[in-house]
Amino acid sequence: MKFWEISKRNLKEMYRNPGVLGFLLGMPLAFMLVFCLAFGDEQASPVAMTVVDEDGTQTSAAFITCLGSVPSIELSTPVYAAESSAAQEMETGNIPFYLLIPTGFEQAKWSGQSAELELIYQQADPMIGLRVVPMLKAVASEFWGIESPVTVATRETEQRIENETVNFFAPGVIVFGLMILIPTGAMIIAGDRARGFLSRMLTAPVRPWEFILGYSLPFIPVLIVSTLIYMGVGMAMGLTIVGNLGIAFLLFFLIGLCSVGIAMAVGTLLKSESQSAICYIFIVPLAMISGAWFSVDGMPEAVKTVAEALPFIHAIDASRGIINGAALSTVTTDLYWIAGWALAFFAAGIILFKKQMES
Repeated sequence: MKFWEISKRNLKEMYRNPGVLGFLLGMPLAFMLVFCLAFGDEQASPVAMTVVDEDGTQTSAAFITCLGSVPSIELSTPVYAAESSAAQEMETGNIPFYLLIPTGFEQAKWSGQSAELELIYQQADPMIGLRVVPMLKAVASEFWGIESPVTVATRETEQRIENETVNFFAPGVIVFGLMILIPTGAMIIAGDRARGFLSRMLTAPVRPWEFILGYSLPFIPVLIVSTLIYMGVGMAMGLTIVGNLGIAFLLFFLIGLCSVGIAMAVGTLLKSESQSAICYIFIVPLAMISGAWFSVDGMPEAVKTVAEALPFIHAIDASRGIINGAALSTVTTDLYWIAGWALAFFAAGIILFKKQMES
């Protein structure tokens, strides 16, 4: 019955280790809370919709007013009369998609015929059609007074994208992959603490920033190689980088630095290597609400506000935009935001190391 003795020993070790136990019990709770808060609230944030009214009639204007009265839709201004104006805005990355009301819309309504609307998008986001098309059909049914009075065709303006699903998911997966540097780096520092190595180092005549730099520098080549591997595998799977490859790499590099900075700060607070597993309770939900695997458009405003205060959603949105052809000017704020957080995390790590040395 040796297996039973081994089982009892490991069971005791598990219950004696709050880090492992917290991870096992906390991860399901974190998943449930995040999914329910992000995707289970009926009061989801409205979709910002740009409209092009080529019909230019009282009927099309009334339909646009009807669209604006729906709580789940937030009409952007102005309403364009020509598609070229909206297409230019989308080309520069200012809007992700627009709705085209074609000529003949009024005639179709009064003749009892079905009208065709077009949903045009450039950003490779497969969630756009899934969420917006049912809304448009529901509004049209109420406006027409009959069931299914319109068909909604989706049109991609960027034909160079090989696989739009990969172009949507790959940036999120890359950012999440770089977030795994957080528990890895924290585990190394916590391990040195548990073995007494860190205590001996703290007695050496070394400044706090030198400790942080010494622990951070080995992650830089890992960060660079990891990013190249992620992007290379993504391209092999169909990722098409329409925009500037260098800027996309810079965004991933900066969020990787943020992750290393968080690891430095968190690692000083942990008592053992196993406690680093607790980091997953935070990084997986953070990846979810940051849009790594799902569009954030349907999330409640409170959840989006929390996500937008952190750097990860900025890295994912900006990298998706650049990869799909957005201009640099549309992501400069995101770049500053990510760089600012990276500096803040490293500063926090230095302060925490200083307190460790003083104590």
